[in-house]
Amino acid sequence: MKQMLKLSVMLAIYTVIACLALAAVNMLTSPRILAAKEAKTKLALQAIFPDADSFRPITEGMPKSVDKIAFGDAFVAMQSDKPAGVIVTVSGHTYDQATILTGIDTDGKLKMIQFLVLTDSPGIGTKAKDEPFIGQFRNKPVTDEFALGGDVQAIAGATITSTAVTKMVKIAVNAASSYMTSQGIGSAGSGQ
Repeated sequence: MKQMLKLSVMLAIYTVIACLALAAVNMLTSPRILAAKEAKTKLALQAIFPDADSFRPITEGMPKSVDKIAFGDAFVAMQSDKPAGVIVTVSGHTYDQATILTGIDTDGKLKMIQFLVLTDSPGIGTKAKDEPFIGQFRNKPVTDEFALGGDVQAIAGATITSTAVTKMVKIAVNAASSYMTSQGIGSAGSGQ
């Protein structure tokens, strides 16, 4: 009995030490991880709107989720103190997971999309972030159907990823267009 009690106490001590060590590592690394994530996002925002001077966060007016697609950060791209467009972050299930930045300009066109995360099958589903698939969305009017097999061609062997990405982009475009219309930004239309 004495031996079991001694082992239990030792196990409890080791557990507390391990938890404290993990907490210390988390405190040291979380600011760096956050800074790296913010830098990656800023680069992606700048790639969508290279002429933008700044990106103003949108705090209200965007949905939290639509049809199992979660909305993340959204920004108004500012150029010479005027809105140049809106960028919306959406995340959802593809074959695995994806997080996409979608930029709509004030002329009602989808500037481009940028993947922040795409964890689908390497060499198949990950082709969604490459040409020619990703190029189909560049300068696409927000009033297009975004219909796979219609105005968007699927990636051979990655229909699930193609379908999911197209759906995510369309939902982001609709939300951004609605926001722009409600705020009187450009001629984005309704996106419907």
